[in-house]
Amino acid sequence: MNCFKSINLTKDYGKLRLGLLSVLFSLTYFIVYFMLFRMFHPETIYMQTGLVPIVLLSILVIPMHTLLHCIPIWLSGHKAWMILADNRFSFFCRIPGILPKRTALIAVAFPMVVITGIAFAGPLFFPEYLHVFAIISTLNMYLCLKDMIYIFHLWNSPRDSYLEDSPNGFQIIVRRTF
Repeated sequence: MNCFKSINLTKDYGKLRLGLLSVLFSLTYFIVYFMLFRMFHPETIYMQTGLVPIVLLSILVIPMHTLLHCIPIWLSGHKAWMILADNRFSFFCRIPGILPKRTALIAVAFPMVVITGIAFAGPLFFPEYLHVFAIISTLNMYLCLKDMIYIFHLWNSPRDSYLEDSPNGFQIIVRRTF
């Protein structure tokens, strides 16, 4: 197998640029999300949830996001595990082997689809908790910006390529052709 492309987001984009892009993207998402759902229920009185439940739900978004990355990999029969990063504030889904492109695409996009789907369905059924769904969905979108960049690179890779995880990012590999 040959390496088609090696992607290290920290090296390619930089931590500051990734952080700034994530913050700007999530703020824009929050404004659009909140205003869109506010138009559907303008007369809604929001429930006072307090700070503690919102903080707890916000803390749970990170491990839930990582767990949702691992679920499609486990369902496809491959090995993966969640590990705590060196800074103890972020989780990662480590894959010891290689994944087919389709499985990798599903695994990378799965948290964005599931959590955002719940966040779009929630205010329709419980409009008084729109602010909670908006915060949860915005935090998820903050985490999903890196996933969107990974999806872009995976989508533009050859059809029969594979993904190999490494501590610095990931590599897209293809079968050797002569």
